[in-house]
Amino acid sequence: MRIMEIVSGTGTHGTVVHCLMLCRELVRRGHQVTLVCPPGSRIARPAAEELIDVVPSDLHRWPPDELRRIATIVRERQIEVVHTHASRAHFFGVLLRWMCRVPTVATAHSRHFQLHWMFNDRVIAVSEADRRYQRTRNFVRPDRIHTIYNFIDHRRVIDVPADMRGRVRAWLGIGPDELLLGTVGRIAPRKGLIHLIRALPAVLAQVPHARLVVVGGDTQNDCAIQARSVARRLGVGSSICWAGHQEAVPEILSALDLYVQPSLTESFPLSVLEAMAAGLPVVATAVGGVPECVVAGRTGLLAPAGRSEGLAEAIVALLRDPERRRCMGDAGRQRVLENFTPDSQTSAIEAVFRQVAARKAA
Repeated sequence: MRIMEIVSGTGTHGTVVHCLMLCRELVRRGHQVTLVCPPGSRIARPAAEELIDVVPSDLHRWPPDELRRIATIVRERQIEVVHTHASRAHFFGVLLRWMCRVPTVATAHSRHFQLHWMFNDRVIAVSEADRRYQRTRNFVRPDRIHTIYNFIDHRRVIDVPADMRGRVRAWLGIGPDELLLGTVGRIAPRKGLIHLIRALPAVLAQVPHARLVVVGGDTQNDCAIQARSVARRLGVGSSICWAGHQEAVPEILSALDLYVQPSLTESFPLSVLEAMAAGLPVVATAVGGVPECVVAGRTGLLAPAGRSEGLAEAIVALLRDPERRRCMGDAGRQRVLENFTPDSQTSAIEAVFRQVAARKAA
């Protein structure tokens, strides 16, 4: 098929990572992929290196010159389906649909009240929680929405060398007898890091040799500054390692004993899937699509969002039970291999593309 992928994100957050992985898999399967993304986007270089045709665009909608330019590319390349990711791209895709009469599919990576969702030929929800939101808030018809879970490049996580754990722990200054918690992602209020930090005093009271590493994001933004201040006030600042943005996330995961996702809202977090693929048990909050990813009691434990006491209780329960951690980690890895790989999920996305293309041809 001739497919145009449009993404409006510029960083390395989950939406952009998912789009890049999908482009790679579609090309591997023999499809012709055109990727439209903002100039300077971090997705552009790796995509071009893998022979994906990259078209830079700021996706502005007025004046309509950019819409006309991309519409011309759609017609010239005989694009059969347009697939969009992130808010600006979604609206741009709907306008292309009207201008070119090309079928559009939009993947809902987050939940926002935006009525243009109902005008897509199909909507892909990355969790059942997102599907319910799109149905009830954005009025997407039930016959136009499909739930297809996110996926990760599990091979990148599983293929970490066996000696990496010791090397990363030495780099972080973590002793062989210390238990290391980790969380990965942007440092933003909705990620709930402040509640994890507030849980640390209760954790350290029962597991004094525990440490926390925070990976990702701007460690100098307002949220990070507040988190550091709270950590100092609570007397746990010396137990936290602020690693900042890291490309070698799989290597860092290999050094952990437990992964924690304290989010206040989530769609379907790739970081949790990566932790599970790394064989880690997970403590997470029961928000959005997280309970569809973490099976409570089997691959990890779920706690109420915004409740530091619940987080501390779940963390301590697993830190004090190494055999339970091992069993949950094994079960989590198996769950990823069975349900969240590029092969299984891309096949489902391809089926949606073929449906809308066939409907247009008919």
